[in-house]
Amino acid sequence: MNVSNIIKRHLVQDPEKTAIIFSEHRISYRELDRLINRIASGLLDMGFRRGEVVSLFLPSLPELIIAYLGTVRAGLIVNVINAMLKEQEVAYILKDCSTRAVLVDESRLPMVESIRSEVESLNEVVVLGKSDSAEYATFESIIERGADAFDSIKANENDLCHLMYTSGTTGWPKGVMATHRNIWHNATNFGKVHFKARDTIMVATPIFHCWGLINGTFGMLSRGGTVITVERFYPTRTIEDIKRFKPTIFQGVPPMFNLLLRHPNLHTHDISSVVFCLSAATKMPENLIRQVEEQLKWRYAEAWGLTEVSCVGTTAPFTETRIGSCGKGMDDAEIKVVDEEGNTLPPGQQGELCIRGTCVTRGYLNKAQATKAAFDTKGWFHSGDVAFIDDDGFAYIVDRKKDMINVGGEKVFPSEVEDMMLAYRKIKDLVIVGIPDDLKGEAPKAFIQLKEGEDATEQEIRDYCKTKMAPYKVPVAVEFIKEIPRSASGKALRRMLRDKEWS
Repeated sequence: MNVSNIIKRHLVQDPEKTAIIFSEHRISYRELDRLINRIASGLLDMGFRRGEVVSLFLPSLPELIIAYLGTVRAGLIVNVINAMLKEQEVAYILKDCSTRAVLVDESRLPMVESIRSEVESLNEVVVLGKSDSAEYATFESIIERGADAFDSIKANENDLCHLMYTSGTTGWPKGVMATHRNIWHNATNFGKVHFKARDTIMVATPIFHCWGLINGTFGMLSRGGTVITVERFYPTRTIEDIKRFKPTIFQGVPPMFNLLLRHPNLHTHDISSVVFCLSAATKMPENLIRQVEEQLKWRYAEAWGLTEVSCVGTTAPFTETRIGSCGKGMDDAEIKVVDEEGNTLPPGQQGELCIRGTCVTRGYLNKAQATKAAFDTKGWFHSGDVAFIDDDGFAYIVDRKKDMINVGGEKVFPSEVEDMMLAYRKIKDLVIVGIPDDLKGEAPKAFIQLKEGEDATEQEIRDYCKTKMAPYKVPVAVEFIKEIPRSASGKALRRMLRDKEWS
């Protein structure tokens, strides 16, 4: 088994069919396979060895897809880094996974250069595009040194395929370990539920997230359809591209649908090629679903999952979707809702949603305790999401169990942001909470206690944050208070502050 072989049967059935569309560029299945072979053989020719980690720090470009599949075809492990992260975050991830190499685009190269000395394992920096330094190999040079023909390195189904980092409720991000079996199963089974070979999907959500990469991109490629890769979502351009390329499926997250619905003169544009749309990452409000169906004239299907479950655990085809539900367990996935003591609750009762099946990954890299806390001995992953299940097995997400802030599908955990902000010389103490946001559902707000004798402004704090963290983690609001409310044990009374904002 090797995830890169997910496209192999289409080389026999229809090799010249377009696999990927990006702007004016089209890549056939034959060409995609050739490029994957060249990356795989080129990496091995550079001296990389089976089981080493190659990190991809790229925006949503076809090269990310090619590099991912080429890396795993060579028997290496891919580490996909969120392209929105900043130096401190990237440095932590590269060190944690002991990466041997990082592929980076020109705009992010200075960031990698600034942290390279901190990552002892990092031997190779590969640049996508032109490099003025002879010190770096380029993506193009690897393709040139590779061969058109290459036999995929056979992988055991339990061998690691990729790492994707997700923030934890405490401390720094955790590297989720997904096997070849996890990814093959999740992509192909999602594809069987939603896609046909005649379909074209516009993947508007970032492919440096598993939702866009595994389920949208690989799911469609597994069926022999066509993928439209979108570097960045802009409503006007998206509508123009729908008119031009005529996708049958649109994949996004709730804020994207909100922006499309707000587009001026929406009804003067022909977007009728789209039969249905897919949403995940955060709960889609029911009124927004109804607007999508009534105004965009698209049918709707939803999925639920996390990076820890490869990443879809539940879904249903648009013909069976129930408004407000994220579907049933996909393929062999079992789902249940449990109370605080771990007892399984009957249909209709709310509790923590747990899932078991092939989708569940191996846990967190280098974090045995965190793995033990979330993945129990019977194979159940405890998601931290509050949900209920109806009599027919459809799950409905209600809320989040912990303090995570869901910013339009981007997960922000307060402790991580707090750790970075506490380095600012004027801050004595602070708490981050989620507040309502019309577009993204939630956004982070900082309650800050300054050091004695210090003054600061909201803009000053936000400007500092912008240099240290991804844009979606930057607090949209700052409130200076005399003292952070804490319990006798020193725990911040986060819920007290959050409830005030939501009321």
